[in-house]
Amino acid sequence: MDSNLQNTVIVFLIIFDVLWFYSSTLSCEQSNKLIVSTKNLKNTTSTLEDVSYNHSNWLEQIKQHELRIYSQNGEDGVLLWIFTNIGTINKPPRFVEFGTEKGLECNTRFLRQQLGWQGLMMDGTGDNPEINLHKENITIKNINDLLAKYQTPSLIDLLSIDIDFDDYFVWKSILQANRFHARVVVIEYNYEIPVNENRVVDPYQDSRRWTKTIHYGASMLAMAALGRAYNYTLIYVEKNAVNLFFIQTSILIERNILHKVPSIKELYISEPYTPRKSNPELDKTRRWIWNDTIWI
Repeated sequence: MDSNLQNTVIVFLIIFDVLWFYSSTLSCEQSNKLIVSTKNLKNTTSTLEDVSYNHSNWLEQIKQHELRIYSQNGEDGVLLWIFTNIGTINKPPRFVEFGTEKGLECNTRFLRQQLGWQGLMMDGTGDNPEINLHKENITIKNINDLLAKYQTPSLIDLLSIDIDFDDYFVWKSILQANRFHARVVVIEYNYEIPVNENRVVDPYQDSRRWTKTIHYGASMLAMAALGRAYNYTLIYVEKNAVNLFFIQTSILIERNILHKVPSIKELYISEPYTPRKSNPELDKTRRWIWNDTIWI
């Protein structure tokens, strides 16, 4: 890392440490007002009686805070900005991330390594007990059992999903089981799909997963529809068009900022900030599923 970049990162860390301390202190002072409920899909978030410390326009400022430290793109800065404004409910804050490879370039390393978050990481490539990374082949059928296996709390602060193919259906499995909930969700999507198309890959067609073509994942509209059906609102798309950021809708309602969330068309990114080449899918038998979750 050159000296200029190193200095930039140091300044950034100092600023966010201050902001984080301020937010966490206020959150702790109000801990006696914390109510947590996971009884139904409409009420899966913490509620705070006094949330006056939140910046009323912070949603509009997210794009100014993209920054890559350990993440693949600008996710580090976006997540820090989100939690600076909505706080956390676990002490220490808790996360789950799968699709992390060795845990070196991922969405939770900065939170874990610099801010003391604790959580579970899973990937199919290897274990590292020192950072609670476990080798697991994640599927639609086993994800909830894996979360239970590693004693995941019923309500965590952050869930990050990046498994390159059927992210949509793995998240859907978590949502439908109604056993584990996250206040914030980061999930990979397929930017190649037009904004008005609600479609996802068919993960049940055969054993093939991502073959490095445009046949993978789900459209932004499909992800947004799934989230909306289970109390999540899409609030941001990072500029390289890899990840979507969701917050529990009830959190936005509590803070009276739901009306400030941009529309799907406003969030849509047709071209990534950093251009990348996509390979067409030559096998025309590979199917899509349309309107698995209807946008209502």
